[in-house]
Amino acid sequence: MLAVSLLRLPKINHNSKMRVGLGQMARAMVLGIAGLALAGCASLVDDARDMNPQGSAFQQALYEHYVDLAVGRDDNWNSDEGAEFYAKRAIEAANGVDVAPTTVPSGVAATADLQRARDRLLAAFAQGGKEELPDLMARAQVAYDCWAYEMSQGAPSVQVYQCRARFLTLMGRIEVDLAPETVPVAAALPDEANFIVYFGFDEWFLSAEALEVLSAAIDRARTDGHSRIIAGGHTDTKGPADYNDGLSVQRAEIVQITLVEMGALPEAVEIIGYGESRLAIETGDGVREPLNRRTVVTLLP
Repeated sequence: MLAVSLLRLPKINHNSKMRVGLGQMARAMVLGIAGLALAGCASLVDDARDMNPQGSAFQQALYEHYVDLAVGRDDNWNSDEGAEFYAKRAIEAANGVDVAPTTVPSGVAATADLQRARDRLLAAFAQGGKEELPDLMARAQVAYDCWAYEMSQGAPSVQVYQCRARFLTLMGRIEVDLAPETVPVAAALPDEANFIVYFGFDEWFLSAEALEVLSAAIDRARTDGHSRIIAGGHTDTKGPADYNDGLSVQRAEIVQITLVEMGALPEAVEIIGYGESRLAIETGDGVREPLNRRTVVTLLP
């Protein structure tokens, strides 16, 4: 439309004032069209922000966290398309719709991991997670959708990792909280089935002492015939909570990788990132505490 409009302008002489006027008109038209395009995305995010969410506690929490992601995507990641994707889902949730988790995109490198993540989410729904843990479940679904969407769009790896780490952290907490009270995960195990490795401040690599602990854990698993291993990563309270969530997942993942290298079956080792939510030593916020920087390896029958 812009090209046609310019072609239909009447002929003018070569007077410099006329040329300046024409140039100003053209620039105004281009800026106006660009402004309309930007306003389209901004208005959708604004529409989502201005809604009064209805429905269940889960749907309202889903709305809140989709809106937060849409606004953050618009402000920090500079992507209109991404902001619209999350804003549309926020609007659906605000209207009382149980928005389904995004289907796993085809042709991406982490298809199998994403499918397992979606299956874990759906299993938690089936256990009544929406009713018992509405906010945690909503945050986990939004984190999963972020992981799946950013992966499908070829987003920078740091964005994808942030979403993935957030999902794994939240999902681990949900699965522990939904476990039947008659068989609590930790209480049902003997003390000797728990092995703890510690980390330096803001570190996730294993020391020589940590490797010895993991070797002892593998020996114990072989001797007693344990079929499952849970690696639960933790941090102290120094630093932002979101950052600590990701760091706790890294600490659990390096333990998982090492246990597999030592002989554990990959499918037998489950990772959970607790962030700073389950401290071994209670402290205030912003406190460095070595005993809180750990991964707990739990051997299950």
